[in-house]
Amino acid sequence: MTETPAAQRDPSERQARAADTPDLADRGGVAPVFAVVGRVNTGKSSVIASLVEDDGVKISPRPGTTTECVRYDVALDDRLLFTVIDTPGFEEAARALHWLRGHADSAAERPRAVGALLERFDGTDEFIEERRLLRPILDGAAVLYVVNGDEPYRPNFEAEMEILRWTGQPAMALINRGADGSHLAEWRRALDQFFQLVRPFDAHRITHADRLELLRAFQVLRPTWRAHLDDAIASLDAERERRLDEVAAIIARLLAQVLTLHLTVVLPEGASLASEKRKLERRFHDRLREAERDAHRDIARAFLHERGQWDPATDAERAEGEDLFAEETWSLMGLPPGTLLALTTLTGAAAGGAIDVAVGAASFMTGAVIGAVGGAGIGLYELGRRFASATRVRDDVRSMWNASRGGQRVRVGPHPSVNFPFVVLARALQHFDRVRDWAHAKAELPPPASPPGDVREQLDVRTAKSLARQFRDLRKRYRDPPRDVRRELERDVRSLLQAHIDPERLRQADETIKPR
Repeated sequence: MTETPAAQRDPSERQARAADTPDLADRGGVAPVFAVVGRVNTGKSSVIASLVEDDGVKISPRPGTTTECVRYDVALDDRLLFTVIDTPGFEEAARALHWLRGHADSAAERPRAVGALLERFDGTDEFIEERRLLRPILDGAAVLYVVNGDEPYRPNFEAEMEILRWTGQPAMALINRGADGSHLAEWRRALDQFFQLVRPFDAHRITHADRLELLRAFQVLRPTWRAHLDDAIASLDAERERRLDEVAAIIARLLAQVLTLHLTVVLPEGASLASEKRKLERRFHDRLREAERDAHRDIARAFLHERGQWDPATDAERAEGEDLFAEETWSLMGLPPGTLLALTTLTGAAAGGAIDVAVGAASFMTGAVIGAVGGAGIGLYELGRRFASATRVRDDVRSMWNASRGGQRVRVGPHPSVNFPFVVLARALQHFDRVRDWAHAKAELPPPASPPGDVREQLDVRTAKSLARQFRDLRKRYRDPPRDVRRELERDVRSLLQAHIDPERLRQADETIKPR
């Protein structure tokens, strides 16, 4: 599929492209075309934005937003999958239907009569909007008719629905449900009389599965499109897998970055150690926040959300306790106390066991015992340690030399908390969940679909132990992070992402870390 990561693509090369772009290479027949028809404030543009994954589709409740048909080609690797056409909507449907009824004596003549209307009034100021929206349909586009299920059904919709039926093209009606969908039943009763398929639809919560369901529905309505739509569905599935790979790389890169970040300053002679330490610590934690924000932006771009300097967390959200280092954040997103103690005990025991092996077990496993006790002690210490502290550097010749010249070196980082990378990971996974379900029709990132604590409970024991070891190795070798550990970390993160979209995998896990 697409080889260039989404975060590095030029916006002009997005999947959804406007009508003035050159025709894309199409292999194996004519690509399906869908004409989206609907009145103002029905959610028509929202449906289009979600289907083509384009933030640039104009979404407005004001009349006249769409005055011409706008074509969006959905493509991957310059291969056209399908096209969505935004139409201006009917203006004089009742009068147009009256004219049509006077020019067709039977159902067999109705499509010809629609074509005659376009030809008869071409170049005039009559039925301008009707002719614009009907032209692509008569040229072979299938119809997606969008209505607002929050508004009551009115009989004056019937003229435009009847005209669409006269075209003879396959048609599906979408009942867009916004706030409450209180009129879904009455809309369905009416739409069932005019359209082959009627589906409820929420453009503000469209998922990958929803897009594919629409494509599969048109395989039934137009069997000649089956092979091409099979290919489109397979391509979109492959693109989703590529995005998961990209997001796994982004999160793994973030974890490696925050676990190896360290800042050092040389204090000038006479400088206040306490004052300089506070400045350095504040800069260090701000750098960690910035790294997380950049990674979260990249995750959004992987799903084709281009928001410029958009910040995943607003100032209001941070004020409400969602800051990376807020106590509530660590309480909800970090490992629970029992799990943290278990992990630090296990990793400590593993380190002690290595000592026993090195001395040929002459220690009679005292290394493992000491390591476990030490690990438990670290776990207790780490439970509430959210901030890193700056300390004087005394471990190299340069520091000793600077100290002798009145230039003491002070360093902060890497962040020492065992819990810290798990907090960063949990926040990244929750952000992934939000972005994955972020319909392009909405300007704002949706709220989390599940409580924050649910993310940490999806760590099986084996993965949690593996991650704890990787985090320890990266922190220990912060000056030269081992590449093999980073690759292993990316694989584990990729598995966690898959678990998020495959709940059955979670239910089949043999062991799960639970809060105690």
